Amino acid sequence: MLDTLLETCIEGNVDAQSQVIGRVSIGKGTHVTNCTIRGPVIIGENCHLENCFIGPYSSISDEVQLINADLEHSVVLKGASIININQRIIDSVLGRRCHITAASTRPKALRFLVGDDSQIEIT
Repeated sequence: MLDTLLETCIEGNVDAQSQVIGRVSIGKGTHVTNCTIRGPVIIGENCHLENCFIGPYSSISDEVQLINADLEHSVVLKGASIININQRIIDSVLGRRCHITAASTRPKALRFLVGDDSQIEIT
């Protein structure tokens, strides 16, 4: 759908350090700071994106917070947040209000709360 129906429409605030390339839709109330966004990409309303790379074929719902994160070919649902993840997230679906952050202290460990029919691949 992103290939055929999406038209460029930027209703949010994109700062001068950011690059928006290709067909990208950014909703009202969304703030984009120091990001690269390569379409086709759709970003909902009232989101906050800072120091991010958003790659093609990504769909980001409303009220999402992405800080220091790279995302490509993924779907992020309403109210989710991804903060300080040092690896690119690809081919993923992140549910409503999920929170992904990096542990700030050692020892670092993986912690999961995983729903039915989920798949996790750690590389």
